[in-house]
Amino acid sequence: MPGKKASEESRREQIVRAAFQVATREGLEQLTIRLVAAKAGLSTGLVFFHFKSKEALLLALLDWVLDSLFETWNVPENLPPAERLLAWLQLDLEDLSDLSHDEQGRGRLKLFLSYWMLAAHDPTIAEHMKEALERSRQTLLPIVQAVINSESARFRQVTAESLVTVVIALAQGCSMQSLFNNSRVDTEQILTVIRALLLPSDI
Repeated sequence: MPGKKASEESRREQIVRAAFQVATREGLEQLTIRLVAAKAGLSTGLVFFHFKSKEALLLALLDWVLDSLFETWNVPENLPPAERLLAWLQLDLEDLSDLSHDEQGRGRLKLFLSYWMLAAHDPTIAEHMKEALERSRQTLLPIVQAVINSESARFRQVTAESLVTVVIALAQGCSMQSLFNNSRVDTEQILTVIRALLLPSDI
């Protein structure tokens, strides 16, 4: 009796994970449908059935990587605005710190950098990266807007958009430094610094 067929979604996931393994070992430029099919234990025809071209597979792999790097965090709404922002940052920094010290996580960070370079010349890749970043920004905007509203005099020249840019740059920058320096992000120390900036009277 033949075994149960894998669902289309699980088969696509299997192929994307195989593509991730090939890309982290060989590099994005060397990724081929043949190599991915061999890694997944599938025929090239089946891979082409799910992904019509290498470009389509590369975009699916990019989205898979971005989903793990630009997660949306739910933080308690009953916290004071600044504490809520700090809670969001803590979740993001801890996640990025774990990624940078896990073999698969480091692979995702390295692929993210590779795609970043490709985005300079590929508008489709650039658009996918922009969309992932924008989703992250939109979840964070209400939180930072509440921080600004809570101390409007101190933040009178600060826009929510600019503060979101700084917060995301800080989190992503810490993860990249950790990747290059081969050291874990000191989440508590980073949060102490941010707390000093947001709540100077409490330090």
